Amino acid sequence: MSDQEKIINTQEPVQGENLQQASPAPVKKEKKRPFRLGFLTGMLVMLLLCVGALFALLFSRRLYLAGGNGIVDSEVMAKAEAIYAYLDAHSIYDYDDEALRVGMLDGLLDGTGDKYAEYYTADEIEELFSDYNGDFCGLGLLLKAKEDGSVYVSGVYEDSPAEEAGFQTGDVLLAVDGESVVGIDRYDVAAMVRGPENSTVVLTVYREETGETLDISAVRKKLKKIDVEYHMESDTVGYIWIKDFDDVTTDQFKEAMADLRSQGMKDLVLDLRTNTGGLFRVALEVAQELMCEGIIVSIENSDGTRKEYTCDGAHEFEGNIVILTDGYTASSSEILAGALIDNGMAISMGTTTFGKGLVQDFYYLSDGSCVKFTTNQYYTPNGTAINGVGIIPAIEVEFDGDLYYEEGSDNQINAAVDYLESL
Repeated sequence: MSDQEKIINTQEPVQGENLQQASPAPVKKEKKRPFRLGFLTGMLVMLLLCVGALFALLFSRRLYLAGGNGIVDSEVMAKAEAIYAYLDAHSIYDYDDEALRVGMLDGLLDGTGDKYAEYYTADEIEELFSDYNGDFCGLGLLLKAKEDGSVYVSGVYEDSPAEEAGFQTGDVLLAVDGESVVGIDRYDVAAMVRGPENSTVVLTVYREETGETLDISAVRKKLKKIDVEYHMESDTVGYIWIKDFDDVTTDQFKEAMADLRSQGMKDLVLDLRTNTGGLFRVALEVAQELMCEGIIVSIENSDGTRKEYTCDGAHEFEGNIVILTDGYTASSSEILAGALIDNGMAISMGTTTFGKGLVQDFYYLSDGSCVKFTTNQYYTPNGTAINGVGIIPAIEVEFDGDLYYEEGSDNQINAAVDYLESL
C-alpha cells in the first residue's frame, strides 16, 4: 500500500505528504455543457492518456533491454531475426526452428566461458536423471568422456549384453547404428545406445590396444545399473570399485562393505579410477560410511561464502585404506579421496587425478527444460583447492596396460594389496 493510500484509508497524517489530499474537497457547482462536446473531450483525454502510457511502457522496456541486467537488447533481437531470415533463404541444411532455439540457448551458456555449463531440453534432462536413478534398457556399458570429448567404455557390467557381445574397457565409440558420435556429448551417446528392450544396436568402436575398428552388434536388455563392484583380494584385503556416484551408489556401497566385512576384510583397496564423478550428495554419503569425525569438504559460492560438510564418524572404518586414482578420477571422486586423505584415513596410489574442483547446480525452467552451470568451488579438509591441479598420489604407480590386456593382471591393484599386507 502506498503512503497516499494510507492517508485516504486511515485519515491519519503521514510525514512528508500533502495532508489536504486526504480531506474532503469543497463541493463546486458544476457547469452544464453540451453532451457531444463533453464526449469528444473525454475521448481526446483518454487517447492522450493511452498514448502516454504506451510511450512510458516502451521507454521503460527499452531501458531494461538496452541496459541494466538485460542482455537481449533490440540490436541483438534485430541481428537474430536477420540471421534467421538469411538462413531461411539460403541455408542448404535441413533444420527446424526448435533446433535453432536450443542452439541459441546453448550459445548463451557457451558465452560464459564455463565449460561445464549446459542447457538441457525437458527430454534430455529426463534422460540424464534416469541415468542417475540407475534403471535403464541398454547394453550394460559404462561410458565416460575423455578430455578431448571422445566417449569410451570405462566398464562392462557382468552378465550383460555388452559382455556377451565382447566389448572391452577402453573401446572408443565412433558410431551407433552407422551414425557418427564423434564430438557428441556422452549423455547423448548413452541415449543413442539405449532403446526398446530386445532391439538390436550396432556400435562401431576403435580398440586402441589392437588398432582395430570393429562393428559390434548387441541386443538391448532391461538392466539395473551397477555402480559398485567388489571382492576379496586376499584373506584380509577387500576391494571396492566405485564406477559412478548415482542414486544407487550409496546402497550398493553399504552392501559391499557389509559383505566384505562378513568375509573377514580388515583393510580396503578403494578404486576410484575412471570415476569422473556424479552426484555431490552421494559422495558425501559414501564418505559418511568410511570416515572419522571431521570435515569432508567445504564449498565456496559466487559471493565468497563458504559452507562445510562434516562427518559424524558413526561408521568409521578401522582398517587401512589405499585409494587408487588416475587421470579420469574427477569431481565427486576427488571430494571423497581428498576427505579420506586429509583426515588421515587413507593414502592414494596410482597417478594424479583430473583436477575438477568445481560443483555445478541444476536450475529448472518453466517448460521442464534445465540449465546446469558452475556455482561453487570446493576445498579439501586441509583447505586445498585442487581445480586444475588434481591430487598427486602418495605412491605413484603407472598402469601397465600390456600386463592387463595380455595377462589380465592389474599392477596397480597388486601394488595396493602388497602395500596393505606389508603394514
